[in-house]
Amino acid sequence: MSPARAPRAPAIRYRPARRTDVETLAELGARAYRVSSVEKRREFYTDHPRFTLRDVRVAELDGEVVASLVLYPLTAWVRGHGVPITGVGSVAVSPEHRRRGVGEAFLRSALREMRQRGSHLSALYAFKGAYYRKLGYGVGEVVHQLAVAASNLPASDEARRVRRLRLPDRPAVQALYDRVGSQGHFALERRPEWWSLRLWGYPGDWVVYEGRRRGQIEGYLYYEVETSHGPFRLAVTLGEFVASTPEAHRALVGHLASLADQVEEIHYAAPADNTWLSLLKTAQNLRPGAEIAAYLDSGGVANGAMFRITEVKAALEMLPIAREARGEIALEVEDPVLPQNARTYRVSAREGRLRVAPYRGRRAPRLRTPVDVLAQIYTGALSPRRAAEAGLAESSQGAAEIADGWFRARPAFLYSFNLF
Repeated sequence: MSPARAPRAPAIRYRPARRTDVETLAELGARAYRVSSVEKRREFYTDHPRFTLRDVRVAELDGEVVASLVLYPLTAWVRGHGVPITGVGSVAVSPEHRRRGVGEAFLRSALREMRQRGSHLSALYAFKGAYYRKLGYGVGEVVHQLAVAASNLPASDEARRVRRLRLPDRPAVQALYDRVGSQGHFALERRPEWWSLRLWGYPGDWVVYEGRRRGQIEGYLYYEVETSHGPFRLAVTLGEFVASTPEAHRALVGHLASLADQVEEIHYAAPADNTWLSLLKTAQNLRPGAEIAAYLDSGGVANGAMFRITEVKAALEMLPIAREARGEIALEVEDPVLPQNARTYRVSAREGRLRVAPYRGRRAPRLRTPVDVLAQIYTGALSPRRAAEAGLAESSQGAAEIADGWFRARPAFLYSFNLF
């Protein structure tokens, strides 16, 4: 009996959306996401602060629009430099065309377009990680999902300088985000429209820390309060926490601690740099996971954004690295989806940048990696050494140890208010 053949990919037509597609896009999005308002989906495509209709792509099958997505033009800060990223989001496939290969064929076409037009790095938030891993995406952002009592956070005298945000504070808060974000690792840049049309309309509480200089905003946070259990058993979801000084950090944490008489739980998707775990007086997770031996649970670990390198040479060369980084390796990349990437590169580090050239057979330490693992290394989510030790990559002659110094950085943290 001959083995079953893999199903043939559907012959979709991939193209940019047109103005005449808006009604179809709105209806498709409403049906795909099961939202109640077609009107809101229409506004999504016609009045969005992050993209225009030129950034929308559709898939046609037999002349019918059966899928759509948005290619968001984004910029991330890496070591103080802006790095362009194409965010893939709002992927919608009609319910009648699922499990037929339409979505995968559509995304493969989008990846080919991104490569052709010079979009070297892509990011998305996956509905199912395994689906996107087979397309070459790797997890680049990891967060700690905390659920802790306000009383488990340290108090601070600096909390007396925390006050409600006033309307004139808004420009200072936006500038503060830019300043702190530019020091981060893959924190996304925000356009003023994103603040004015989205964030400032959120219904929760904004508070700021005003430093010792009057009018100097050094930190802020935003949170929403859930009241279903009464006024003295509140649950707070912390949406954003930004501090530019140690005093501001202590003050904002102290403000949260001062809510302990009313607030029973605080929920926060925190950067995976262990800072928030260190702030807790004792390990605690009010939504505990499985108990494993004697370990104390301080929060679940969750995958955030996934990243995909569409053009290896250009992506590596645009990434700022530590200025003191040195060394040279042969980097062998596996990429069955974009086979143009599947080759061996000579990569060397100098003056805060990587230089990439074709490998000409010079004897050099070699690192071999699938493209999804390379994306994790690229964003700092996984060290080359650990990838090699775990069998996710192959290293010879110390290649992983050389590359370790290139990509070492604080964990990527895109901030939940930047979701696309």
